[in-house]
Amino acid sequence: MIEDNISIDNEGHTLAGALTRPNSGPATQTVLLIGGSGPLDRNQNSSNLQLNLFNTLAEHLVQAGIASVRYDKRGCGISTGNIDAAGHTDLVEDASRWLRYLQTHVDFKDTQLFVLGHGEGALIGAQLAARYPAIVGLIMLAPSTENYAAVIERQAQNALQEITDLPGLKGKLFRFFLRLGGDQIAKQKKLIAKIMKSSRATMKIRKQTINAKWIREMIQQDPLAIHAQVNIPTLAIAGSKDLQSQASDLQQLQSVLQGPFESHVIPDMTHIMRIDPDAPSTRHYVRLAKQDMDERVLTLISDWIARAA
Repeated sequence: MIEDNISIDNEGHTLAGALTRPNSGPATQTVLLIGGSGPLDRNQNSSNLQLNLFNTLAEHLVQAGIASVRYDKRGCGISTGNIDAAGHTDLVEDASRWLRYLQTHVDFKDTQLFVLGHGEGALIGAQLAARYPAIVGLIMLAPSTENYAAVIERQAQNALQEITDLPGLKGKLFRFFLRLGGDQIAKQKKLIAKIMKSSRATMKIRKQTINAKWIREMIQQDPLAIHAQVNIPTLAIAGSKDLQSQASDLQQLQSVLQGPFESHVIPDMTHIMRIDPDAPSTRHYVRLAKQDMDERVLTLISDWIARAA
């Protein structure tokens, strides 16, 4: 395996990444890996959670003779810029710039180009697939067809339910302070309305920086309309215990995608591509991250690319 650190420029930002390729010769397929939401580096790691999704995936792909590029989002890892002020359209343009790099790179311009995205990256992948005819296949991990406003409310309801179900003294304390704070869903809706009326890139809420631009632009997206423009072979993989995306959304994808579609729902798998035998909870992520990425996800991806070639 050969792995080179590379960088490109986009809108004055230096975007750093890694190019992984087989040492046996030129690859015939190359995959652009696009990360999910939040401040993530090229491996899908943040300061709070080390997932190591994309480095694991890159190592698996290269064993099958498939090259890949993964990158630090702007303002993350060693990429420059400000992730707190980056909107969804900025992230789409960053991914587009990486794709154009692959289209012109002497070692990859003649390979088959695939795009793989996780979470928000799956939506970005669909946007690129509709825009660039050079992409021959789209892979979506934990995709979503929900409007982001609905996602925000659903996740808030899930968080409140987790607190309701939390046992012992800790649960009692959480519920006590929650009652003191009033109707949390109503407060969240009020905040979203304030963000939608604003034109600022960021806002301060209780000393915390909120990426208002990103939230506005995500709510303005129509995921179903975006996916309806995809007319290339698509693989979608979801987990039955994903709290961020819903596995049932694969049925809607089936109804709108214009090209061949293959989908898989892995039992007990969470948004972070790990298996959780317990009731799903984001509180388990730190523990689950110590596990390996589910091997079935890796095999499904490499086998599908081999068949699509």
